[in-house]
Amino acid sequence: MATQIPSRLTFVGAIRPGNTVEARWIVGHPMETGFRVDDSGVPVKRNVITQVSVLLNGRLILDMEPGTGISSNPYLAFPITVPAEGGTVAVEWLDDAGNRGSVQQLLLLSK
Repeated sequence: MATQIPSRLTFVGAIRPGNTVEARWIVGHPMETGFRVDDSGVPVKRNVITQVSVLLNGRLILDMEPGTGISSNPYLAFPITVPAEGGTVAVEWLDDAGNRGSVQQLLLLSK
């Protein structure tokens, strides 16, 4: 059964048409590399996020395949140019254990 893993997406900057804002995504994931052993000497099974996709109004704008070099609780910051109509930014991810997660946030235009 898949585990519910929390994530959050926020924006920094004035959300106005044509402005570039910084999107910040963080997920509470352990990112086990498979190189560590527990107290009894048994290897801890690898479980890292293997796929991250960012969509702006349903259109793919960022696709990445992170690996074992990313620490637990991954944090990703990236720029987004605000479309004239505003819209929705969604981040979707998948890990080695088959867990999937997603979070979305509205780009509410400010005056």
